[in-house]
Formats: sequence, structure tokens, C-alpha cells
Amino acid sequence: VCAWKIADELLQQNLDLESCYFAAQTMRTKIQYVFHELPVESHASLRDSLMGHLSRVNEQTAPVIVTQLSLAMADLALQMATWKSPIVDLITSFGNSLPHVGVLLEVLTVLPEEV
Repeated sequence: VCAWKIADELLQQNLDLESCYFAAQTMRTKIQYVFHELPVESHASLRDSLMGHLSRVNEQTAPVIVTQLSLAMADLALQMATWKSPIVDLITSFGNSLPHVGVLLEVLTVLPEEV
């Protein structure tokens, strides 16, 4: 559980490309391979945290960070059984904001690759 928190904090601090890439890749890898280790009661906060990180993406955000966060979100959408409408929620969150349409498209692009 500590690695999840540290990765989240590194992304929030947004210090440099390397630490953000490491954190985003850590989140993605942990969701992909050890999501079952995270307590069920933490799933929604992880989802909300990832949504928050994606909502802070802007034109200065490196594409590799956007890709890793999008892959993490896609993996979470596939593994979080309690999240009943991930696609609708993503469209609602990112589809109405021109700066975030690219984020939405990236998540929707990588989603089929993660299945």
C-alpha cells in the first residue's frame, strides 16, 4: 500500500519528468499486476486520484506521462468490478473540456490494447 501512496504523492508534487514517469509507471504496473493486493475500500480513492492526475494534464505534460496515466486508468477500468460505467464516467469527466479531449482519446485508444 505504501508504494501506491508514494507514487500518488510524486505525481501530485510534479517535480520533474523522471519522477513523474516513475510514479505513473508504478501506478500502472501495480494496477496491472497486483491490483488484488489493494483493499477494496481503497479502489474508489485510487480511481478518483487517477482522474485527478488526468484532469491536471496540460500542454506541458510530457506525452509519456499521459500515456502511462492513461494505461493505468484503462487497467483500472478493466479490473475494478465495482466501477459499473467507466467509459461513461470518463466521457463525462473529460469529453466536455477541449483541453482534456486528448486525455479521453488516449484512454480510449489504449483501453482495447489492455484487454
